[in-house]
Amino acid sequence: MIPDIPESLLDILHEIGEVGGKHAYLVGGSVRDLLLKRPTFDIDIVVEGDALRVAKEMQKRWEGSLQVHEQFGTATVIPADPTKPKVDFVTARRETYQKPGTLPKVESGTITEDLQRRDFSINALAMRLDAANFGEVIDKTDGLADLKTGTVRVLHSKSFIDDPTRIFRACRYAGRYDFRIADADILLIKEAVPLLAHLSGERGRNEIDRVLLENNAPQIVQELAKLGVYQAIFSGWKISRTFSSDFQTAQQAISWASEHITEEDFQPNIVRWMSLFGIGNLHGMPIYQIEALCFRLVLEHQLRRIASATQVLNQEIPSKKTVRFVFEKLGLKLSQNASIWDHNGKWGIVDAENRLTYVYENKIIYKVQTPITAYRQLLPILDSLTETTAPSKIYQMLKPFSLEALVLGYSDTNLSDVQRKSIGDYLCTMRKIQPIITGDDLIQWGEKPGKDFGSILWELFAAQLDNKINSKSEAYSHFQQLKAAVIRQ
Repeated sequence: MIPDIPESLLDILHEIGEVGGKHAYLVGGSVRDLLLKRPTFDIDIVVEGDALRVAKEMQKRWEGSLQVHEQFGTATVIPADPTKPKVDFVTARRETYQKPGTLPKVESGTITEDLQRRDFSINALAMRLDAANFGEVIDKTDGLADLKTGTVRVLHSKSFIDDPTRIFRACRYAGRYDFRIADADILLIKEAVPLLAHLSGERGRNEIDRVLLENNAPQIVQELAKLGVYQAIFSGWKISRTFSSDFQTAQQAISWASEHITEEDFQPNIVRWMSLFGIGNLHGMPIYQIEALCFRLVLEHQLRRIASATQVLNQEIPSKKTVRFVFEKLGLKLSQNASIWDHNGKWGIVDAENRLTYVYENKIIYKVQTPITAYRQLLPILDSLTETTAPSKIYQMLKPFSLEALVLGYSDTNLSDVQRKSIGDYLCTMRKIQPIITGDDLIQWGEKPGKDFGSILWELFAAQLDNKINSKSEAYSHFQQLKAAVIRQ
């Protein structure tokens, strides 16, 4: 039996073995991590035959909830006892790939076939759960030997071609466990890297998201760069030379936010991506390239309409030639070397010469806007901050920026003490201040809604931020002074 299985997990596995018998197995990463004496959080059970039956029985025993995906023969049981982990049940299956980079065709299979479909030998391990053979490890691919030598190795020579995302996983496992990728696999990876260009944006983004969640992300990111992964996904994508230190800054920012920004919708993944693209001005990717990558990888972004070609084209024929024709007719300068590619039914245009990125769809031209560029746009704004900058001015400067950008700035030791203190004051105090005076108060004072209404409200709030007014009566006096100043003008 695998040594050092935690008592709580041991009890769960024995229970599953009682229900599933000789057809139930603990598999994959769960077995790998137990053998490496590392914590295991994902409990994956493969059942030869009917996994749903076993899952439903375990739900009754644990009085928990059940999430079923019958078309895939999978289910997740979440025990009522919060000290017990959730358990995923999967019917044993075999897979065949119709085309490289596409999702496989799945059919029911045996435990041997299920293990042989997996990515790496260290993940192709199973442990028997039936009482007679409990703890016996099934190893059909020399995974135990690879665990001992610290080797990441695929199961067959076409593995990376069948699924190029395994390139990311190979580097993740090598970085996480301080393993090495087998020499033969490095050659197989280099052969498959060009296929990453055909990977959907969502799949590429998800894999990089997983990399950025690793504690050893800088090492993994650099290994992927050496293999040419980023250039294959998007021409011109280079990892910042400062990523290692930028990533540490991002981690510190996320840790600080977990304690101080608990009530808002703070998104740690945006901070990690900011660090990947470079948080400084000197070494980071140009903003237009970040915008293009956010579009390519379906990272968080919006499309802002800037022009319509409806009157230019009576009937659109989607092609690179059409895109250039539209830009020419609308008077938008597009260099001859601009890159134009089809992506998810839209045309992406990167004009490196003019440092611009566009999206073209259905006779409309858009600019890409993404919060991931916010920190790069914040930096020049901070240059005007001094020790004497009024709180209202700080508020006005920082309010347009996202929480992610500001938290990153607060943690960035490359900024001055004055800049970081201003950001900290805004995050922890100023942005939470509620105006003493509202629009209803102005109306009661005889002010009619109009073009000056908003500016008066802001002047009163600015005075409040600068501690010039602290009550409604003081605000009313300030309001009268504002009105008198307008009359004198």
